[in-house]
Amino acid sequence: MPRMATIFELIDAGDASGLRELLARDPGAAAARDEQGLTVVMRAAYRGLTEVVLEADPPLEPFDRIVVGKSDGLPAPDAWTPDGFTPLHIAAFVDNVDAARALLDAGADPNVYATASFARVTPLGTCRFANADHVRELLLERGADPALVEES
Repeated sequence: MPRMATIFELIDAGDASGLRELLARDPGAAAARDEQGLTVVMRAAYRGLTEVVLEADPPLEPFDRIVVGKSDGLPAPDAWTPDGFTPLHIAAFVDNVDAARALLDAGADPNVYATASFARVTPLGTCRFANADHVRELLLERGADPALVEES
């Protein structure tokens, strides 16, 4: 019998139908974390598969709440994802302006650089990558420095 792909292998392959099949067999798989500690929802968001995972009604961690459009129950403004992003970076990635506003109101730094090995960017840099115009406008209104976008 062939080995079944893991939920993270299916996400990384962009296999929405395989992901649906796995979650239909084992809805609890949606509560897993990868080797870095990222939730299934976060990993799926990076691959554009959030909606598929949400069909399984997974538990939502604070960073997941940003991804799915919530602006309450968020992580602390100075928290970090296991892969090196602040909540404000995640709000920028998904253009969640209400979450970005709540984070800024709670003291989030609009000019902080991500520590991810593949993206040393500020939230404005994330906005540029994700075409997050609504969060970009808010960040600029709230003191984000447009000269600080990406660190080499």
